[in-house]
Amino acid sequence: MGFSRDFSDIHFQNWSVAILLSLLGILCLISIAFGFRCRYYANMKAAQLKICGIVQGVGFRPAVYRYAVALNLKGFVRNDSQGVFIHAEGKRLGEFILGIEKNLPPSAQINDFQVLPVKPIGYRGFEIISSENMGGIPTAITPDLATCSDCARELFDPQDRRYLYPFINCTNCGPRYSIVQRIPYDRPNTTMSIFHMCEDCSAEYKNPIDRRFHAQPDACATCGPQYTLLDSDGKMIESKDPIAFAAKAIESGSIIAVKGIGGFHLMANAFDKSVVAKLRLRKNRPNKPFAIMARDLDAVGLQCNISEDEAEELKSPRAPIVLLKKKIDCTLPESIAPDLDRIGIFLPYAPVHYLLFNSMSIDAIIATSGNRRDEPIICDNNEAVSNLDNIADMFLVHNRDIVGRSDDSLGFVFKGDYIVIRRSRGYVPKAIKLPVEGPSVLAVGADLKGTFCLTRGNEAFLSPYLGDLQGAKSSEYFDEVLARYLEWLDIQPEVIISDLHPDYVSTIKGEKLARQLSLPFLQIQHHYAHILSAIAEHQLADRPILGIALDGYGYGADGTIWGGEFLISDYNDFSRVCHITCVPQPGGDRAAVDVRRMALSWLQKAFGDCALDYTDQLFKPKIENGSTILELIRQNRPPLTSSAGRLFDSISAISGVCSYNSFEGECPQKLMAAFDSSIDGAYEFGFDGKSIDPSTAVISATKDAIKNESPSLISTRFHRGFANALVLASITICREHSIKKVILTGGVFQNIVLLGLVAEGLRENGLEPHWNKQIPPGDAGLAIGQALYGLKKLSID
Repeated sequence: MGFSRDFSDIHFQNWSVAILLSLLGILCLISIAFGFRCRYYANMKAAQLKICGIVQGVGFRPAVYRYAVALNLKGFVRNDSQGVFIHAEGKRLGEFILGIEKNLPPSAQINDFQVLPVKPIGYRGFEIISSENMGGIPTAITPDLATCSDCARELFDPQDRRYLYPFINCTNCGPRYSIVQRIPYDRPNTTMSIFHMCEDCSAEYKNPIDRRFHAQPDACATCGPQYTLLDSDGKMIESKDPIAFAAKAIESGSIIAVKGIGGFHLMANAFDKSVVAKLRLRKNRPNKPFAIMARDLDAVGLQCNISEDEAEELKSPRAPIVLLKKKIDCTLPESIAPDLDRIGIFLPYAPVHYLLFNSMSIDAIIATSGNRRDEPIICDNNEAVSNLDNIADMFLVHNRDIVGRSDDSLGFVFKGDYIVIRRSRGYVPKAIKLPVEGPSVLAVGADLKGTFCLTRGNEAFLSPYLGDLQGAKSSEYFDEVLARYLEWLDIQPEVIISDLHPDYVSTIKGEKLARQLSLPFLQIQHHYAHILSAIAEHQLADRPILGIALDGYGYGADGTIWGGEFLISDYNDFSRVCHITCVPQPGGDRAAVDVRRMALSWLQKAFGDCALDYTDQLFKPKIENGSTILELIRQNRPPLTSSAGRLFDSISAISGVCSYNSFEGECPQKLMAAFDSSIDGAYEFGFDGKSIDPSTAVISATKDAIKNESPSLISTRFHRGFANALVLASITICREHSIKKVILTGGVFQNIVLLGLVAEGLRENGLEPHWNKQIPPGDAGLAIGQALYGLKKLSID
């Protein structure tokens, strides 16, 4: 034993020395390479630099100017349609080239950096010159950015000339995407072009050392946009301070439609139960939670538990909605988010939001999208008055047009990372890097959470969230945004790719456009595209991986409804190696609303012909035409489904948590909210190596429900049992196929409880889990996976 231990120590020490020497060798090589770069650049007398990425509208040129002047360099910097172009010459040129990335403004991002040595021209100074359209690949467009701390401080400084001005901004914040009409991003190409700068603003705009140098939305109360207040008929309400008037009206119980950066919000007093009920009635939104805008982080902390990572995300320039765990003593009405344990909260991100809170004593308001149900957010004043007149009591509008409308982005923090559910304001149209590159692809996504994706080289441009494409206005919105992206990015796609589902609006649009442009039209299986979206984000598929894709619905390769899939996948293809046991989905889409129908299908699978007896004990009122539905289930006449989403619906109904989805995912969200980590136990699931059978879990859940066990007990044991089954199946499949990496994707993995249980279980068993982060795990991220598939097909062909 002693010899063995000594030998192990020596072996370990040898390995340690080898590793240390290897690391030292690598560091030496890096040092040599860096030294070579330094000497190479130091020998240059003059150079031209071409920089692409998010480099316009973020103060990039002023930062370059200040850095060049500090190093006593000569030359110029300018914007063009491809990015930023710099000519620099002087003794410290090498230092300048190596130091640019360390001197970036906060919101800039370099994607491509090219240096070309040239002969000195003999410039006498360094300057910022006018933009040029040089052709070639256009630069990236910057997302809209939340008001920065400098502007927020000036907004409430009585000595500042922009005191209380609701459009204050600078190169570090304010509208970008929402006001761009053409590129390059210069004032004449934005909706600010109609506002002619006064002398003071013009002086700032032209001063290279000013924070507002070439800030395209730069304005003040003398020369810029203004707010006005309208009644429900669109007639002006006379007021010296329309924002303060609107704030008092909100506090007093009125519902106000407020035009912000990317569109309208419907704002109301979040603490008044009668106002919440009134807004739900007017907007025809019986249960779907409302987003809350809080005055500041202290106000958030009064209502929700908040971690440092969640606080950082709330304060970020993206300023998204973050789903936070409610406190036990939360003072917001339960009707804000009925039967849910989380509230979507965000902070003020536009000056008008700060000014509204400045005139109110309450520290939280409802701020929900200004639209009718299942329609895109409204951004036009006249459209708001004509479409929201029976919802809003007044309209707080401004006279700066919005070109790029966008909803608020939404997500939650998991393991320190923000998981995007809805990728919109603050993110779009920022490019996502792909692991491969090639000709341009147009991927048209899915229907329920419509987005499209365009690629250029190895960049993917995912559109903002477009809503349910089955609605006429959302379908028109899709066309509008696609036309703008094609023009902005100067992309001519060489292939169009869609989902397999033949009746998706997106599929029909894609196929029609492919015919019009005489382009190849490809289709990809829904869940494979989900897995590819995570592969794209994590640059994974250098070898096959296991993808677990769980959602409510996806057109299967065999014509059935898939939704609980284990697919061994790489860039080129997939193999379905396991799935949730298939059962009939009675009534098709009706079973996704009245989820008792789906529960009856699982009860029949679990209990056989006596299933109806159990439904009579579980459901009040009874299922209409239950005997007829059961007979159809017996005959396997409804379409078969392996959907995890429908399984969650079924357990929700059986447990008594929720029996109707009045909005997508309501039942699963409420089932998740009922989870209680202090409760022990887990339901058993069957697994035969090819499928996961929940029948045993359904039997246990039913018996517990009939015994009047709490919904929390049933939810907890179901979540744990299902997670255990997913982990067991993953271990078995990964051992059989020598796989280490497992992707967790699809809308069901927006369930933070399930995601946490499965990720932990996989890690404990030596597997490496990955999940979507900056690309939504649900259908809103599907287009990225489609695009990656299209790129690979083009490169192979």
